[in-house]
Amino acid sequence: MHPEKFKENPDLQKNDIDLNPVFIETKVDVSEYHNGIYWRLLFLNLVVLWAYQSLISAQNYYIKFFPNDHLDFWGTVSIGSTMFFLHIIQLYFGVYKYGFTKRVIPGFIGYIIIAILVMIIKNKIILIFSFAAVGALNTITESPIYGIAGLFTTGSFTQAAQVGTGIAGVLNVTANTIIRLFVLLLHSKIDQDQLSFYIFMSVLIILCSIAIYVYYSLIHIPPVSKRMSQQMASFRQEKLGDTVKLDLVETKLSFWTLIKILKTQLFVQFYVLFISLLLWPGIPCSASNNGWFTGQGKAWWCSPFIIAAFNLGDLIGRTLAIKVHKYFSSKTCFFSAILRTLFILIIFERHQIDNILLLGLITLMGITNGLLATVTFMARPKAIVGLDNCERAAYLMTAALFFGIASGSIVAATLTLNNFL
Repeated sequence: MHPEKFKENPDLQKNDIDLNPVFIETKVDVSEYHNGIYWRLLFLNLVVLWAYQSLISAQNYYIKFFPNDHLDFWGTVSIGSTMFFLHIIQLYFGVYKYGFTKRVIPGFIGYIIIAILVMIIKNKIILIFSFAAVGALNTITESPIYGIAGLFTTGSFTQAAQVGTGIAGVLNVTANTIIRLFVLLLHSKIDQDQLSFYIFMSVLIILCSIAIYVYYSLIHIPPVSKRMSQQMASFRQEKLGDTVKLDLVETKLSFWTLIKILKTQLFVQFYVLFISLLLWPGIPCSASNNGWFTGQGKAWWCSPFIIAAFNLGDLIGRTLAIKVHKYFSSKTCFFSAILRTLFILIIFERHQIDNILLLGLITLMGITNGLLATVTFMARPKAIVGLDNCERAAYLMTAALFFGIASGSIVAATLTLNNFL
């Protein structure tokens, strides 16, 4: 995925900074370090999403130990709502201006603390609190990762963070399945669901420790270091009210102006995640078991099959985005997102259709989710120029993503808990 192989379209990220007195971006400036930046961003976002996916993938754990508490819905509501509202607070108070490291490192340390907490105390309140806490930590860690990717003109770095999200889901549910099978084959008295949950949390601790090292290695790569230094310099100038010097670097656009420019991309990002979280994982997990899953496979229906079907499709979509983005204009993304509304038929047909067909639909939903979410994140109108504007545009896109997760999960929980489904 070298930049020279990356074909751009008219909507793809452009950040022409001819007025920049510090440096002018060139292919040479990035190409030498492209792979190093790409894989570090991918890994960092993989770790950020590992905690989220570990909690989502543990559906069998919740069903077994908390059968009447609807943790499949309350967990996603808790994590989605926390991510969205804290992200808005972060943007409103300009928390992003305090830098990247002050948010990323405390975030990874926070994940370690949460992992230890849920292993020590098995309680539904603690679990819901952990979902909320992970949502809060996602807000302060994921948005700066996208912010760093947004400092570059190439969309491949944003795609790297997106692919990290997809890989986290696939690896997580795969590990869940292997652990459960391993315990069953050994005829162990240890509960496989509880054991896999504890192993996930242990792996999270290890991954967060590695991620701290990877982050510091990322910010010391010259192109990253230069852009971060310039961005922080512009924030310091703004804080001191030195508007003359700041304007020499770039013309700062207000958040409202950025929203008007990005209105289509923001809507697509929101609506794609809204449909996905409305329909996954709770609703298909509650589907009638028709076919193979009626018998011995019933215990495996929700996790790994429902969780894996969506995550695998999501990863495929995010990976394909780098190759097919040039075929997706803003209008194409918009109508494709609206077309995904048809997936709502899953709500009404989940008790009638064969489970294998339902898995196919969930996989297709995952593919379209990953593809559209990634393409709209990669695309940026030419009107958005300058490092500060590009970074804040990335934060707005992240806000739309969080809003989709929060609203979709809230609607799903509301319909289910009021017996509309």
